[in-house]
Amino acid sequence: MSLSTLIEVELDAMKRIEEAKNKAKKIIEDAKKRASEIVNRNRIMQQVDKYVSEEEKKLREEAKRIYESYLKEIEATRNIPLSKINEISDIIVREVMGVE
Repeated sequence: MSLSTLIEVELDAMKRIEEAKNKAKKIIEDAKKRASEIVNRNRIMQQVDKYVSEEEKKLREEAKRIYESYLKEIEATRNIPLSKINEISDIIVREVMGVE
């Protein structure tokens, strides 16, 4: 092989090595970007899961308070004497019927 051929081959090899380095660099950059996106998504999902969990806990507590409030109202209603219920129902009937 002549010197000019060797130089040509070496220049071609250097060019291919540079292209390979650039491709490898691009692949690494893309992989880092993708990994960062995945980490960000995971972080966001963890935050969403935490938020949902906290809100579910608040809603359960609120539901428990409402349930306990209704139980108290039911108990208070049950403690109304029958005579009072009859008196109230008579008043309602008279007002609806227009009878005094």
